[in-house]
Amino acid sequence: MSLRRHSSRPLPLLAVGALLAVPLLSSCGFDYATDRVNTISAGVNDRSGQVDVLGAVVIAGEDNRGVFAATLANNSLTDDDALTGMSQIDDEAHVAPIDPATVAIDVPANSQVNLFDTSGIGVQGSFAAGDFVEVTLEFESGQTTTMLIPVVTPCHQYSPEKLTNLVLPSAEPGLGEDIEAGEDEMQGQPGPYSCETEISEGPAEGIH
Repeated sequence: MSLRRHSSRPLPLLAVGALLAVPLLSSCGFDYATDRVNTISAGVNDRSGQVDVLGAVVIAGEDNRGVFAATLANNSLTDDDALTGMSQIDDEAHVAPIDPATVAIDVPANSQVNLFDTSGIGVQGSFAAGDFVEVTLEFESGQTTTMLIPVVTPCHQYSPEKLTNLVLPSAEPGLGEDIEAGEDEMQGQPGPYSCETEISEGPAEGIH
């Protein structure tokens, strides 16, 4: 009785296949994108210090006045910290707190403070919707965090209906309100702080 020998791949080919598979396994086995922190918002993030500043924006319903909001996350397991100051950097598009006392915010160890859930920090300066303002946040630990923060309108995820605790600073009476309203009416278009969006009447050219 004869025995049949099953054909097998040569050992060199098997070795080459194993080497080619190693990079594929190493690239998909660790560091999944879903394991990394991902903040979906128009705000900006800074994770360079003990306290992370996440989703930072200035929400403005008019020129030169708004509210600063962000999430402050203290990464230390043992050391408390606190936001103690906000200073301007760029004179042309600066932002400063209306009341410096509102900047004193404790951030306990291994916890976070969400300014979107509070009244935020009322700010004023020289800015408008669509601008980026550069500010430095100062912390009790000595950390200073400089960020370029977008100025957004109180619409969509930043609307008062969603952020019920945020307080937008009131405009000083009689400062250009009638003039701005008149310009918008004459142009027949939504103003820069309107939450209305234009609806396209048809598909864009080149898209089928």
